[in-house]
Amino acid sequence: MTPAELEPIQEFHPIQHDPDDVVPTALVDGIQGSVFRPVAEAPYAIGVGVVELHQYAGVSGGHKAVAVGCGGRGTIAALHDRARLLSPGVRIGNIDQNPFRQTVEELGRAARCRLALVWVPAADCWLFGSPEGVVREGLRRLDPWVEVDMLADGAVLHVPPSKANTLYQASRAATYLSESPHPPLKPGATLVLRAHCSEGLGSESGFVAALEGSLPPWSELLTGPPPTGAGAQRAVMMAKLAAKYRLRVEGCTEPSVFKAVGIDATREVGPVSPTWLQVRRPFHQLPQYGHSPDSSPQS
Repeated sequence: MTPAELEPIQEFHPIQHDPDDVVPTALVDGIQGSVFRPVAEAPYAIGVGVVELHQYAGVSGGHKAVAVGCGGRGTIAALHDRARLLSPGVRIGNIDQNPFRQTVEELGRAARCRLALVWVPAADCWLFGSPEGVVREGLRRLDPWVEVDMLADGAVLHVPPSKANTLYQASRAATYLSESPHPPLKPGATLVLRAHCSEGLGSESGFVAALEGSLPPWSELLTGPPPTGAGAQRAVMMAKLAAKYRLRVEGCTEPSVFKAVGIDATREVGPVSPTWLQVRRPFHQLPQYGHSPDSSPQS
């Protein structure tokens, strides 16, 4: 975090996480767990975070705050390996029979994350309790699916300011919809990201290198050697999206950055057909075609 970001909480003397100063915890599903040394030396940890939709873990929050947020570099890289992310059950909005979520929770338990405090923006509430319990209750209150009865030629995804600084963050709005269980989109539909992306592609070196190494639809990211480096997993999701739909960025600060990697982009915010979907809260609720997937504990 920058000095400006840290200033409001300086009275608490925060310690910034160092993914290279970690202590091993346990071997979980072939992944060597590790956690930031000050966390490992504490009697236990309380994970503080937000419950919203998440591409791999189903939803964010709970054990993820410690297992990933305070994890070691090797642990995070292994957890986000392409084969693991493409495993059956690893899906947005799904926490049951989801191997990614299960691994995160085991890693969190190994790091002694015993409690969690989470904010659920979609429900305007805080939850506190066991990491597993707050995630399940948070998902129930999130109510992430909105049923629609027709397929659209396109969708406009309104990215909130907190996620709009980089394509790395903003692109999640598009891939959340494209990789949801029943996206209400016709084949070849256009997904419009409305985000200023003033920091361009982002600072995640693996993500940037993967996009710069080829052009859409980035098919080799799905079939060739797995991309590596920080954030490379986001490029894999971009390739999955590009295999089915078109992506355009509107209202961005500098379109040339995106055009250089083959992504259509413009400073303007253009008119769209009234039949297109307007997704106002892409990190909280997504339209689904035909029926809403069951996100209850029995799913």
